[in-house]
Amino acid sequence: MKTVKKMGFTLLPLSASHGVMHILATALPALSLLVKDEFQLSNTTIGLLSFAFAAAIGFGGIPSGMLSDRSDGIKLICIGFFSTALLSAFLLIVPNFLSVALIFIAIGFLLSLYHPAALSYIAKSFSETRGKAYGVHELGASIGIAIAPLIAGFISLYYGWRFVYPVLAIPAIFIALLLIRLQRDSKRYRKEQSREGQSNVTDLIVFFRQIIKTGSIRKVYITECIFGFVFVGALTFVPVFLDEAKGLGPALAITVTCVFTAGGAIGKVIGGHFSDLRGERKVMAIGFFLTAPLFFILPLLPLSWAILTLALAGTILPTVLSAIISSVGKEIEPSRTGIAFGFLLLAGFGFGSISPLILGLVSDSFGISAVFYPIVVAILIGGLLNSA
Repeated sequence: MKTVKKMGFTLLPLSASHGVMHILATALPALSLLVKDEFQLSNTTIGLLSFAFAAAIGFGGIPSGMLSDRSDGIKLICIGFFSTALLSAFLLIVPNFLSVALIFIAIGFLLSLYHPAALSYIAKSFSETRGKAYGVHELGASIGIAIAPLIAGFISLYYGWRFVYPVLAIPAIFIALLLIRLQRDSKRYRKEQSREGQSNVTDLIVFFRQIIKTGSIRKVYITECIFGFVFVGALTFVPVFLDEAKGLGPALAITVTCVFTAGGAIGKVIGGHFSDLRGERKVMAIGFFLTAPLFFILPLLPLSWAILTLALAGTILPTVLSAIISSVGKEIEPSRTGIAFGFLLLAGFGFGSISPLILGLVSDSFGISAVFYPIVVAILIGGLLNSA
């Protein structure tokens, strides 16, 4: 009973913080349509903004992972949330697109502190129940991703897109204050971390070589690159597609995008369950192959069927992510989870950041409906990679 209470006391604040982090990370791609309208931007420029934001999250994962293996992970998370809240206030007053872009790039770097710190903390705190702990932690992410477009669309509808991040800063501050209570428990792990050895550039190089030389690990990270490409690109241009091709209007298009993100909670549970039964690679392959035809037919469908198709794709695609996380947890020793998940963040958001840029160029050149065909190609590559 004490163990259950301890897990709840530790994991519920972390799961809530995971949800807030993903709301903050998911809101910008959903809001890109409104940013585009205010500053009269092209789809290519919107893709560039999403590229910069996702790249900041991804490339920030490496130094964040190194820091999380050698310092207090809870403190890093709190610093990220407090700083994000402060920067969000400036969105209300900055006058031009360049200022907005710079603020979002800075927020991206701050959000990169979260995953390596939190996942490393869980790995060291729950050695015997790590799988259950990751499951509870991922529940927060699933809920956050599901409701992010809904929250962003609702706030934008009544107050404008500039108020979205300042409003989201309120729960971020509250969660950070709640997490401070965990610091007392986390301090006892610092000695263990120092005995295990601190992360440095040498550890980073050694781990990078491990990825290159170990085929199973290499495939996992390549799969995460593909998943990031598909998810970040779809999240950025689904609302644009619903606005330009289906005529929903910007705020409503952003809100309806939640049908794509809402199924993630169910998909992750299904993916985790079948990863244990059938193996992670099989789940990755099936998840990709089932999603490909849905994105292929999406531009051809009327609005009601397009929404249903997005809901199915948003449920099936996250099964791949559960398999990826499960694979990393099995392949990597706990003392290097910070670096491991830092590289995973780089693979997902870093490589995924290329997607909005490419899709923006495709959209401006061939029309908004064409953005889904590069996504289909990437999905098929991911399926073939894991079925070989």
